Amino acid sequence: MYSETNFSSKIGSHALVIGGSIAGLLAARILTNHFEQVTIVERDRFPTEPAPRKGAPQTYHTHTLLNRGRLILEQLFPGLQAELVAAGAPLVDIAADAAWLNPAGWSVRFPSGLHTLTCSRKLLEWSIRQRLAAFSQVRFLEECEVTGLLPSTDRTSVVGAEVHLRSKLDRRTASIAKLSTELVVDASGRASKVPQWFTAMGYTPPRETVVNAHIGYASRIYLPPPEFQADWQGLYLQMAPPTNTRLGIVLPVEGGQWYVSLAGGNRDYPPTDEKGFLEFARNLRSSEVYDAIKDAKPLSPIYSYRVGC
Repeated sequence: MYSETNFSSKIGSHALVIGGSIAGLLAARILTNHFEQVTIVERDRFPTEPAPRKGAPQTYHTHTLLNRGRLILEQLFPGLQAELVAAGAPLVDIAADAAWLNPAGWSVRFPSGLHTLTCSRKLLEWSIRQRLAAFSQVRFLEECEVTGLLPSTDRTSVVGAEVHLRSKLDRRTASIAKLSTELVVDASGRASKVPQWFTAMGYTPPRETVVNAHIGYASRIYLPPPEFQADWQGLYLQMAPPTNTRLGIVLPVEGGQWYVSLAGGNRDYPPTDEKGFLEFARNLRSSEVYDAIKDAKPLSPIYSYRVGC
C-alpha cells in the first residue's frame, strides 16, 4: 500500500470527511498527512469501474482538469497523469489545441505549455479514489449518511458525528453509529446540512447570500464522424452577455469520444430533445459546435441540469 506522507505533521488520531466526490477525496488525501485515520462517509455505493453515480450528477457534463490542478494532483498522487493518459485521457495545450471564441472574438492560438487533461469526470474520480484506497489509514463508509454533529460537553467544539448505516438488504432500515473525531470536513456540496446542525447545537448559522444567474445546461456524449476534420481538439464558444447568453463546449475524452455541453443564462435553457438540442447548437455565436455534432453519432441520452429554475 502507498503510505508516503509529505509535509507530515500528525495533529490527531481521527478525521472524518462527509462526501466522497473529488473535493472529499482530495481533502482526505491531505488529512492523511496529519491524522492517523481518515474516514470518508458517502451516501452512494461507489462503482467498481469508471461510471456515473447518483450522488455526482455533474458526471454527465463536460469537465477539464486545468494545468494547476493537474500539477497538484500529480504531487498528491505521483504517476496519476500517466495512468489517465494510458486510459485514453487527452492531454491538450489549452491555447494551441483549443479554439476559444470569447466575448471579444476568437482567441489567438499559440503553444503555451499549459496542458489540460480533458478526461471524463467518471474516469478522474474513479482514478483518484483507487489511489486513495491504497492509503492504509483511509477507510470508506459507503451507503452511509452523516445525520448530525456531536458537540463537546461545553458545546464549544465538535467531537464526533452521528452516522446512519444503511442495511444492504433493506435501505429503509438503518443502524446508528456515533463516531468520535477531532475534525469534521463537510464536502457534501449543495446538500450540506451544516447550517441546520449548527442551529441544533445552539449556534447561529452563517448568513447565506444567493446570486442566481438561472444557468441551465444540457450535455451529450458523441462519437465524432469518421470524416470530420478540424484544426482544434477542443472547442469553447463562450457567452457574450448581455446580447448573447448561450455557450457551447466540445471536449475530447477517453475512448475517442466527445463530451458536448450547451448552456444558457437568464433561463435560456437548452432543450433536451434531439431536434431542440441541435437547433440550440445551430444558434450559438458560431456554427462550429453545430457543424461538429450534426453528423456525429450520439452515444448517450441528453442530460440536463438547471440552477434555480
